[in-house]
Parts: sequence; C-alpha cells; structure tokens
Amino acid sequence: MDQEEDNKSISFTAGLNDSGSRVDVFLASRIPHKSRNYLQKLIDFKKVSVNGVIAYKKYRLAPGDFITLADLDMLEPASNVRPQDIKLRIRYEDDFLVIISKDPHITVHPAAGSYENTIANALLFYFKKNVKEFSDAARPGIVHRLDKDTSGLLIAAKNDSVQSRISELFKKREVSKIYRALVLGSFNEKEGRIILPLGRSRLDRKKITVSSDYGRESETAFKVLETFSNCTLLDVFPMTGRTHQIRVHLSYIGHPVIGDHAYGNTESLKIAKAIGLDRQFLHAYKLSFNHPVTGERIELEDDLAEDLKKSLEFLRTNKI
Repeated sequence: MDQEEDNKSISFTAGLNDSGSRVDVFLASRIPHKSRNYLQKLIDFKKVSVNGVIAYKKYRLAPGDFITLADLDMLEPASNVRPQDIKLRIRYEDDFLVIISKDPHITVHPAAGSYENTIANALLFYFKKNVKEFSDAARPGIVHRLDKDTSGLLIAAKNDSVQSRISELFKKREVSKIYRALVLGSFNEKEGRIILPLGRSRLDRKKITVSSDYGRESETAFKVLETFSNCTLLDVFPMTGRTHQIRVHLSYIGHPVIGDHAYGNTESLKIAKAIGLDRQFLHAYKLSFNHPVTGERIELEDDLAEDLKKSLEFLRTNKI
C-alpha cells in the first residue's frame, strides 16, 4: 500500500490485505488522527474518490484501487474560530454553565467556510476564552444544537469537564425538552406519539428522511394546545435527539411546521407568508434536568420569540 500527499489531498493505493475492506474503514485505519465518523462526513461531502470516481462509504476495495481524499481538514474550523462580541440573551448562569435564549437566523456552531457570527463565536467572547481552551474547538462548550431558524433555550458548558457531563445527560435522555410548534392542519386526537426511524437522505445529504432500512430509532410526542382554522399550535416532546427530528416527523404525518422551507409544502409556506413569518415556527420552550455538578433541579421556560408571538396574535384576530 502506497501513500501520496500534498497540501490539499491525500491518496492511497489498496494492497492485497485491503481486499473487501469498506473505504471508510480503510481510511480510518490509515488516518488515525481523524475519527471514522469524521471521514464518513467527508465521503458524504463527495471528497473521496476511488479510481477517479466519487465513492460511497460502503464501497468495498479491491487490490490496486487508488483512493484519494481531498480537503482533509475541510470540516475542522477550529483554527478559524475567534471570539466575537455578539449579544447573548442569558436565561441562567452559574460557575459551570450558561443557558441562553437563541435568536432565530443564527447558526449555533461554525462549519466549513463559515467561521463567524455563530453562537460559538459569541460564547468564546462571553467566556473570555480562546478556542484552544476547549478540546472540541468547533463547539466550545456546546452540547446540543438548534437549527439556524429555530429559536429558544440552548445549554453551553464553561469547561470540558462540565461539557462532558452534560453530554452524558443527553445521551442517557435525562434532559427533558419541550418545543412549541405551529403546524399545518388539525388533529382528531389531543395528543399523540410518532415513532419512525430517521436517517440522512441518500438523494439530498442535507436532508433527513424516514427510512426503515438505515434509519435510527426516533420518537416524538406531541400535545395540542390551540387550534386555528387551518393550523395547530403544539407542545412537542422529542424523546430522542436526531437531526431535524421534529420537523421530519411532523411533515411525514402530514402536519409540516409552518414556515419550514426544507420539509414544508405549498400550503404550509403560504400560511407562513400570510401571517408574516419568514422562518419555521419552532421554539425550544422548556428545559428540565439535574445540574451535572450541583445536582440542583434546573427547570427553565422561555417565552416565544417576538416574530412567533406576532404570528399567533395575527391568527387569533384574523381569518386566513
């Protein structure tokens, strides 16, 4: 097995012992300082080719295959992340963590090509820390995320130790989250539960889809709060924490979130325009968990963002 390298890419030639190996497993064994999950993401971004053809992660190698990985560090924004004085709305703070109310239209953490004006940049400034003081430099203190156009409560730790402890709470599903969502249509039931496996779409890698073949267990509960002529306000309880889970689950059962451009439809987007909403009506409304250091029970509620309040007021006083 030979290896070639330049400033932008790295290449390998598969040997006899590599026959039948998956390309993602092969790369993980040859590039030990990058995780297999990280390398799979590079494959998803079409940065890996075999014999000049874009590869998929389950591709099985044959002896003599020439594997090229371009832009090895494209998903590593750490060195580019800097503190920025961006206003944060603090809802809770102690010596160990902070909980903010995230505004809509702001990304939580940096991504390739976009290293500024994120919550991560704002937190570095607020904590008066350099990115190198966190082991996960792209997500300094951040243990969960909200989509760019979702508002509401977000937890951030002030050091690696607390970040690790809070991450464990999320993994064990010991953090209770409630979202407020305005969705298309009405419900016969007052509450319900959606249990459908979710995975990344093979047609559009930026989107999530329901899939029994490769999806992961996902569960969302909901409760009807208020009904309008053609939409319904819900409390939504994500029992698992998959990417886009609430949006995909509700869309799949025919009740897309109003204003959701990725998973909505013509009717849901039409309603959003009518009520003056330029993003999805989704707000992380409540968080409950035991403090990872003090053991204190933390329960926080966050009022709806102003644009969502105005949309509801419009619905309550106008027919659309």
